[in-house]
Order: sequence, then C-alpha cells, then structure tokens
Amino acid sequence: MKKTILLLLATTLSAILLAGCGTDVAEKKETTEEKESAILTEITFEDFFTKSDSGDGQITEKMQSLNGKKVGIMGYMTELTPIDNRFIYLVPTQGAACPFCSADNPKYLEAIAIYPPNGEEVPYTEDGLWVYGTLEVGEEVDEATGLISLFRIKAESIQIYQPR
Repeated sequence: MKKTILLLLATTLSAILLAGCGTDVAEKKETTEEKESAILTEITFEDFFTKSDSGDGQITEKMQSLNGKKVGIMGYMTELTPIDNRFIYLVPTQGAACPFCSADNPKYLEAIAIYPPNGEEVPYTEDGLWVYGTLEVGEEVDEATGLISLFRIKAESIQIYQPR
C-alpha cells in the first residue's frame, strides 16, 4: 500500500514538474518576444534615404530593418491633412514650404504619414510633436486620397515634444 501511494505521489510530482518546465520555457519565449517588440528605436528624417547627388537615393537598410518595429520620431505637423483626418503628415521642419520635396531625393516624400491611435483627430499645432508607434516601410496608396506613402507610423502616442 505504501509503495502504491509513493509510486502515485512520485508520478504526480513528476507530471507537475514536467508541465511546469514546459510552461516556464513558453513563458520565457513569450517574455523575450514581448521585450523585443517593446523596444523603441528613435529615428530621424535623415534615416529615411541614402544620400545621392543624382536624386536616386534608396530607403536605408536601417529603415528596412525597422519595418514592423516600435519607433519614435520628432517632427512638425503640416497643414496638409486629408479632409477626413484619418492621418497627418509629419515633416522635419516647422512650416515647410514644400514638405513633399527633398533636395536630395525629389522622387520621395520628406514626410511620414502618422495614423493616430483609435482614429482620433489631431488638432493642428505649430509645436513640435513626438510620435511613437509601429513603423511601416514600403509604398502604399491610400484608398481614400490616392496619396502614396513610403513610411507610415501606426501611432500609439502623439504628444507635444519636450526636449530632454
């Protein structure tokens, strides 16, 4: 009887330990993935394209590698916002006369489309903005406006920029 109870206890304990070990590994993997997805990389407009005298700069490897990752960027809102306010444009300089022109690479926009969280409207401001969220890299045509963007951020936060 004692042997049966000890054997049953040992079997139960072994099953609990094995199940616990498997859960630990899964939890560690999930925790690592969560940490990696939570890392925020600060980017600037200078990171967008390679420099070129002929105007044929390409999207940088840095930007390509950040596709789908959390990024943060400081910039200024343009007054050119689609009528439905689904997104805003962020540009490197306040009051840019032509935010869609780059001296280095006129083929591409020196602007990034920012999609506010939960479809919120962002009132126009001349203050600098700090935006963070998930970066999307690659040409995409907005169905409502027909505008083409190479860079987009699905924002988690849009705040007035505070120098550190």
